[in-house]
Amino acid sequence: MDRFSKDGRMIIPLVQRKKEIERADEDKVRYVVTEAYCPNGCSIIDVEHKINGAAGLRMKFKRPGAEGELVLSAIEGDFEKIILSGELQEGVKDELYCPHCGAMFKKLVNCSCKSDADMVVIGLTPKLDLNNAISFCNVTGCPNGTTIKSGDVIRHLRLWGKI
Repeated sequence: MDRFSKDGRMIIPLVQRKKEIERADEDKVRYVVTEAYCPNGCSIIDVEHKINGAAGLRMKFKRPGAEGELVLSAIEGDFEKIILSGELQEGVKDELYCPHCGAMFKKLVNCSCKSDADMVVIGLTPKLDLNNAISFCNVTGCPNGTTIKSGDVIRHLRLWGKI
């Protein structure tokens, strides 16, 4: 097949164009976390509590005078959560812990929503690797309260200096 028409224009087969459109559509697909671990390597995937068809991320929360347990959506960009016990308060920071061993989740960076807010990091492998992790803010209602790939958080910090 000729690469150029008689008048010098490049010929791009329709099949190739369709593949490029499909690749662009793939970039719009949200990821679903299927494996997540506490700092000690305990799995926090909760298959009993599904949110929008996907197993959630189970963890404990604590703040002065309150504690409980919740399941967060494992779908990127989804703010849904199930409160199993206790009560969350809008705009309030909670420390987050493993529901199995009680290990506190590590902090990646501070979040810009409040002076004491943190972007908590959860490993996608039993041994924490920041290049293979997700992060979200530990303040209820923060726009950064949904799972974000930790590499995207770090890249954003480098470019803009804030979350």
